[in-house]
Amino acid sequence: MTTVEGGYAAAAEQRLRLAEMCRRTEKAAEQIGNNGAVRDVTALLERIENEAFHVMVVGDFNRGKSTFVNALLGDRVLPVKAVPATAVITEVRFGESPAARLWTADAAEPEAVDPDRLIELITVNNASADERSPYVKAEVVWPLELCRHNVVLIDSPGLNAYETHDDITLTHLSKADAVIFLQHAIAPMSISESTFLKKYLSAHDPFFVFTYFDAIDDHERDDVTASARRRVTDLRGEDRDRSRFFFVDGKSALRARMAEDDEAFRRTGVEAVERELERYLVTERHKVKLLAPARSVRGVARELRRNIPSELQMLEAESGDLERNWAAAQQPLRELEAQAQQITLDIRNETRALQDRVETLLGGFLAAVADEAPLVAQDVEITTKLGLNLLKAKVRAQQVAEEIAGGTAKAMEEKVALWVGESLKPVIEQDLERLAERMNAELTSFEAALEKLRIDLHGASGAADAGEGREDEPLTKFLAGLGGFVLSGPAGALVGARFGAKEALRTFLPAFAIGAAWALTPFGLPVLVAALIGQGLFQGKGAGERVEKKMREEIGRAMATQLRLAAPKEAQKAARAFAADTMEPMQREITQGMSFRIEELTRSVASARQVLDQGEEAVERRRGELNRLDGLLGRADDEIGDLVAELTRM
Repeated sequence: MTTVEGGYAAAAEQRLRLAEMCRRTEKAAEQIGNNGAVRDVTALLERIENEAFHVMVVGDFNRGKSTFVNALLGDRVLPVKAVPATAVITEVRFGESPAARLWTADAAEPEAVDPDRLIELITVNNASADERSPYVKAEVVWPLELCRHNVVLIDSPGLNAYETHDDITLTHLSKADAVIFLQHAIAPMSISESTFLKKYLSAHDPFFVFTYFDAIDDHERDDVTASARRRVTDLRGEDRDRSRFFFVDGKSALRARMAEDDEAFRRTGVEAVERELERYLVTERHKVKLLAPARSVRGVARELRRNIPSELQMLEAESGDLERNWAAAQQPLRELEAQAQQITLDIRNETRALQDRVETLLGGFLAAVADEAPLVAQDVEITTKLGLNLLKAKVRAQQVAEEIAGGTAKAMEEKVALWVGESLKPVIEQDLERLAERMNAELTSFEAALEKLRIDLHGASGAADAGEGREDEPLTKFLAGLGGFVLSGPAGALVGARFGAKEALRTFLPAFAIGAAWALTPFGLPVLVAALIGQGLFQGKGAGERVEKKMREEIGRAMATQLRLAAPKEAQKAARAFAADTMEPMQREITQGMSFRIEELTRSVASARQVLDQGEEAVERRRGELNRLDGLLGRADDEIGDLVAELTRM
């Protein structure tokens, strides 16, 4: 067994262990009668058993992405052209026999197609750049060993070809477990590639794959590799990507795979990418993907176990005493419910305050940065020249205007992304830390009131200590427990979950950076061009320079005006999205967690009352069942704790 196969085997064994712990916890929840816990563990089990590793291949068009993926597949499955080609996201999954399916936006089921027709169906119509493909996703089933272990390989449309292609890629990027960033070895880390790396890959650890290495003479290769590494480390830091640089010959790799020449394939450098990618998936990403549900299942097991001692104590009471205690508990129970409602209201208020803060800061920055648009427009590099041919003046002027507007928009987006990362993010993190402190205090008070109510019902103190996870703060328990909340994203960072802050950045920064594209292309470009032509600026010596200068001035002013007008609305939209994606899920989990705890207390009382009414034999039977479940849940807690410790040591 190879090292990689051993890694997959170990990862699969850990996944199976956790799935078995889930099933035991689920069964215990059923026997206890906690339907909420059953639902949550069932959802976690489904996730554990079905979640795949997503490996996304990204890069500018004409960088050899599809050739690289075809080399992995060992055949010409995806379209390869010298112009932008792949129009849709393509997912490759493992299967013994090749197959292909295509999804349209509104389809309930995909359309099965002949794999030999896939290139024809998903290739861009280059005669009509704005024409969208009728398909939104292609699925390829292929006997690719890399994908055998629940890995999905994703080929994305080339960046910086069409705006719609960029949107498709960015939409899927936050879901990627690993990113292969393809570049041309002869000209690595272009301005657009550097911008993409800074804006969208800050939370990822990409595999930097430089293609067309075969085109570089042997005596130049050391300089080329050193230059490529230096360009990346200048942006990312010296040690972050030390083992993530690969220089490959994609075309030769494809030929070698098709010829089943393993030695030739190894020499192309693509095998080294496969090997390191697999190592990463079965260590670092496996750890992240399994650690969150493991903590959640452990939280459920502990909460289930927490009420067992209380129910056992209630079974020791006389039926009449329990009835009187339950009647006396109604007012404290209503107060506990009111306390839970107040905590929910507090979170809503904090969410609104944070949303307003984001909106104010972002809106203010957008309005301020708008003043820079005219200066930025003056410095945008363009490739189209106006010339003096009046017959082509309108077309050329339109092209120049679009280049200036597009370049200005990209530069302004980069300014927004930089500000979000350096200025807005620290403010939000501080606010979240303060919120975490407050929520921990309020939830501690809630749990203390709940525990007092338990003691009042059965009259014995300390009965619930057995199931208590004392090392966890209340907020962590509520987010990782009955709600089934996985500790990732901003809420994971909020409670200090391992990897949380980094995971948060996968969606946090791109959401704002993508939002910067709202309306940065000014309205009225055709009207502007027509007006300039009408002014006769194309006449005489230096006409081209005068027109271009005028265009830059007008476009810069138009974009500044548009940005100022759009700033309030777009800041509001971005802040609302932040609240919906970050704060509201946390509020739901805490609210549900408090509700589940109150419901479980009520259920345990109802169960004890019913059993007491059935007589001593029923009491003994239920007592034995609860003791057995307590032991089962205790063992589950210990075993999951061991698994969590294993994962954190990886």
